[in-house]
Amino acid sequence: MAYPRHHPQPQRPTPRRSPSPITYVLLIAVPALAAVAALRPR
Repeated sequence: MAYPRHHPQPQRPTPRRSPSPITYVLLIAVPALAAVAALRPR
């Protein structure tokens, strides 16, 4: 019995999505705002 030749699928590079600049701004701004709110004199 003869099997058909195996043709491996060409590997496609996975698209690497880099985080948007908005993500970095939020990662910095949200903790800063929380710290300011926590340290505000009451």
